[in-house]
Amino acid sequence: MSVAVYKIKRTILIFFGVFLIAATAFLFTLYQLGTDFLILEDTVEEDSEADAIIVLSGSAERLERGAELYAKGASDTVILTNAEENGTTPDRAVSLGISEADILEDTKATSTYDNALYAKDIMEEQDLSSAIVVTSEFHSRRTKMTFDDIFGKDYTLSYAFTSSSFNPADGLTEMEKKTTFSEYTKMIFYSIRLLFD
Repeated sequence: MSVAVYKIKRTILIFFGVFLIAATAFLFTLYQLGTDFLILEDTVEEDSEADAIIVLSGSAERLERGAELYAKGASDTVILTNAEENGTTPDRAVSLGISEADILEDTKATSTYDNALYAKDIMEEQDLSSAIVVTSEFHSRRTKMTFDDIFGKDYTLSYAFTSSSFNPADGLTEMEKKTTFSEYTKMIFYSIRLLFD
């Protein structure tokens, strides 16, 4: 066996070993942390106020929570991220009592990362400096991690989390297992991505 072939085989073996260790560590972390780690506590008080309410697309419940906050006077501006997605459209927001004049739309976002980037752009354009970010409970840790990093210290963010069909307390369904795995995978990817921003 030539030296070159030996080096290639050794490199492949090392790469495979590192991958195997990383995959095992990832699965062990999932097992240890479970679903509870994904879910953060709501940081919105009864009398919370902000310059804007940012509603992340992804479920109708998020817009309903945003509309509740709006009705309570938490803000008179609602930013809809990926506003063309079913469940979080401007038409539905209006049907829930949000004035059309108070709605700002992002129509480009395709991910939580994009949600944060484009929402921040809107906040900058409108000269807004505080927001209540609304998303689902299972999505709360990744949302907070992403928004806190992208918005930085120049903005004041609080978080309102809404319940969804994700309810691990009664045992995990197949869909909940997939959601948990997906959230952890995306959190690891986002952690790496945010390091280089």
